[in-house]
Amino acid sequence: MRDQGDFEIDVEEITIRELLGFLCEEFGEELKQEVFDCKTDAVCDMLKILVNGRHYSTLPDKLETRLQENDEVALFPPIAGG
Repeated sequence: MRDQGDFEIDVEEITIRELLGFLCEEFGEELKQEVFDCKTDAVCDMLKILVNGRHYSTLPDKLETRLQENDEVALFPPIAGG
């Protein structure tokens, strides 16, 4: 998988769901398996997706929310510890 970090995407209009699809194309199958449930193709429950510090599920349109210029999207995979 390609190096991860901050980057910008220059598009006119994109939803959270479309952004996730774009990221999976860019970063490959490994990311896709982290983001989407292979059986249902839904976003994995354990993945935390924040838009400008708010969980996407609190937004009115959830994954269909249209991102605006300068929106910040953060993905947090599940973390195990002990």
